[in-house]
Amino acid sequence: MSFWAYMLHCRGGAYYTGHTDDLEKRISEHQGGLIEGFTSARLPVELVWSQEFPTRIEALEAEQRIKGWSRKKKMALIRGDWDEISMLAKAKNGASTGSARTGLVVSGDVVAALLEEAAQAAPEECCGLLLGHGERIALVQPAANVADDRTRRFEIDPYALLAAHKAARDGGPDILGYYHSHPDGHPVPSATDCEHASGDGRVWAIVAGGEVTFWRDSEQGFEPVGHHLI
Repeated sequence: MSFWAYMLHCRGGAYYTGHTDDLEKRISEHQGGLIEGFTSARLPVELVWSQEFPTRIEALEAEQRIKGWSRKKKMALIRGDWDEISMLAKAKNGASTGSARTGLVVSGDVVAALLEEAAQAAPEECCGLLLGHGERIALVQPAANVADDRTRRFEIDPYALLAAHKAARDGGPDILGYYHSHPDGHPVPSATDCEHASGDGRVWAIVAGGEVTFWRDSEQGFEPVGHHLI
């Protein structure tokens, strides 16, 4: 089964980003005004970009990532202008240097919960979501690891991710990032982690050897993130 992330151009020049497992049907529903909300109030709409993904979670992550992009970056994606996308990403990262994003605020209960879960899951990798607001991680939400080989890699249950996104839209905590453990490794991103990272700017917590480290999944790769406990 395939999944798609897609972008629509709406009346007034607005863009809408979504994901689906049936692209043709979903676009038809948008164009017919059958999906109440943003697009039904801005007809007509036109499909301007789509990309196929092997899993729902990857399509959802692409949707969330693109929603956070500037209008210029979305237009570059529509054109397929990856040089422009890279330039805009570097400009944004450069502008943020020295800004308020200097580190994370992490509850001591979060670190304790991560260490306990990693110990209980060994020799398999535990995984889940980091929840909170802004730069403050307030709680963790464990999720099933649905990877084929749970001793060597992790894959967060997509249903847990979808439920967390819905809860955030209903006023609950935001998904600030993800966590997993390295039962026999080190608390740094592995080659597998780097291969599967999406560059969406979210935080990864990695648990290994009785230690928890935090990393920002930037478009240039993983970057260590400082934190202080409360």
